[in-house]
Amino acid sequence: MPSAMALCPDLIDGAAMSIVLPTLAARAVAGCLASLVLAAVGLAPIAAHAANDFSLGVGAGAARGRVDCVASFPCDRSGMAANVSAAYRLGGSFDVRAQYFGAGSFKGGDTTPLGTEFGGTFKVGAIGLSGGYTWTFAPDLSLSGRLGVASVRTRFDYAGPFTGSASKTTTQPLVGVGLGYAITPQIRLGLDYDATRFKVHTTRGPLQMLGVSAQYSF
Repeated sequence: MPSAMALCPDLIDGAAMSIVLPTLAARAVAGCLASLVLAAVGLAPIAAHAANDFSLGVGAGAARGRVDCVASFPCDRSGMAANVSAAYRLGGSFDVRAQYFGAGSFKGGDTTPLGTEFGGTFKVGAIGLSGGYTWTFAPDLSLSGRLGVASVRTRFDYAGPFTGSASKTTTQPLVGVGLGYAITPQIRLGLDYDATRFKVHTTRGPLQMLGVSAQYSF
C-alpha cells in the first residue's frame, strides 16, 4: 500500500516540520502567556489608580469544525475547546485581549488526486489578538463583542494504512460575542461564542466555539 506522502508529495515538507512545530508552538504560547502575566503583575502597582484595568481569563466548552468526510473513515466534526487570555482595558468600555485557544480534534478525510480515500485527525490551536467593546445593560450583566485576527495552526495526522502528518499555519479573522455576569467587581462569569477559520491540506472551513468562562480583574 503506497504511503500518503507518495500519493501527495507536496505534503512531505509539512510532515517533516510537524515533528518540530508542536514543541516550538507550545514554547511560544507558554512564553507569550507568561510574558503577559508578568507584565500585568508588574504594571498593576503602577496603575493602582485604575483598578481592574487588567484581567486574566480561562474558558472551556464545545467546538465544531467543518471537515470533509469519506465513506471509508469515521467522521466527527465536534471537539472540546479551551482557552486562556489576558486583557487590558483601554478606558471606558474598550479593551484589547491576547488569547490562546485549542479546539480539540476532529475526524475526517479526503481523496488523493489518484482517487484514493484517506482519513485522519485534525488538531487545531491558535493565538489571537482582538479588540472588544462591552455594553453594561444592567448592574451585573454585560454584553461584549470582539473583532481581531488569529494565527491558526492545524495539524492533520493520517490514519492507517497511511503514515505521517501535514500541518499548516494561516492568519484568519477572529470574531466573538459574550454575555457576562459580575459576581464581584473583580470576578466575572461568561457565556462566550467565538468563530474563526482553519486550513490544512485541501481542507478549509469555519471553526466555531461555544463555552463558559471565568475572568479575574485587578
